[in-house]
Amino acid sequence: MRVALISTSIFALCCSSNVRAEAVLPVNPSPYLVGAITRNMFRVPKPDQDLVLLSAHRGSWEVYPENSAHALQDAWNSQIEAVEVDARFTADKEVILSHDYRMERESTGTGFLYDQNYSQVQQADLRDRHGRVFKDSRGRNAKFMTFSAALDLLAQYVTDDGHGYVMIIDVKGAVDEQDPTDPIELTQRCLDILAAKKNPKLSKAVVFKLKAKDAVDIGTFLNRTTYDPNVIGGLIIVENPDDQNVKESNYDPHEDTIYDQWNVAPFPVQFEMNQFYKGDGLQAYLDYVDQKQGFATYHESNYYPEGVANSAGKCCFEHNTDPRSVAHGGIVPDYRGEPEMAIVNRTNLITTDWPDVVADMLRQLGRRNTSKLNR
Repeated sequence: MRVALISTSIFALCCSSNVRAEAVLPVNPSPYLVGAITRNMFRVPKPDQDLVLLSAHRGSWEVYPENSAHALQDAWNSQIEAVEVDARFTADKEVILSHDYRMERESTGTGFLYDQNYSQVQQADLRDRHGRVFKDSRGRNAKFMTFSAALDLLAQYVTDDGHGYVMIIDVKGAVDEQDPTDPIELTQRCLDILAAKKNPKLSKAVVFKLKAKDAVDIGTFLNRTTYDPNVIGGLIIVENPDDQNVKESNYDPHEDTIYDQWNVAPFPVQFEMNQFYKGDGLQAYLDYVDQKQGFATYHESNYYPEGVANSAGKCCFEHNTDPRSVAHGGIVPDYRGEPEMAIVNRTNLITTDWPDVVADMLRQLGRRNTSKLNR
């Protein structure tokens, strides 16, 4: 099975676009060492540690379209040490960056991504989070990025002396019975694309993230991929409750068999603090009628071999952030913890829609000593 998987991936690699991505914004050199970022990401957390890492969720998508070249570069140029992006297959097995499996919210396109070839997807223009078709100051539209192009952008920040930033790849699995996506095949495809760059420094700047139910188990995952923690930056496996469980008020993640399989470590490696508010299109997409506004958060535990993780929060607290919104309290039910847990408990990394705001909070708490990333 593994041989067939790798052969399929290599065939798709040969057929994909080899056009190198050009920077859409100036490339500001990184003051951080990539090795220091990943080393701090996957260490055993301590109660008195003075550095919590930040990851820009889908890039700077408060300003630019999510998962776009503009969003990625803006985050890195703002000295946010990592960005988290989402990887999906198109019908012809091109790997593109997209959180949604449908095109409508993110772009001017329509339909399912897994039903459309890359050439069709490229005809769409990206929208910002308020649904407006994006044009930059030079009048350029933003397009769906390939994973290969995103690596080319990252490579322009990664230097021979080890400086640069990190990209966390959230590998998306099948969303319905018609979606043929095999997330382990998708991971292997990403590994093939990364290997084809023949850039060891770049490889170390890439971290992969999968859901536990998609990875099945570590043995299966390692058997079906060429993943090697000594070659790339790391691996995070995440256990999230499925949508129906999230909506059920009596859901207890400790009774979930997948949760029990992965919940073997007492400390978190990552929190997510993601902002939802009226007007950004996410409420309609997720179909959570009471998800109005605020931060939805969860944390993940570090285990194997570079950071197997799972969500373990059991409550959610709203924090109003957008003065334009008229929504009243509550994004319940969403068992994803509370923002304060990211500070009170031990954690290595916060992935957030507002990295600049969270960075200020961490500095005030003495938890943002980025000088550790220079050595």
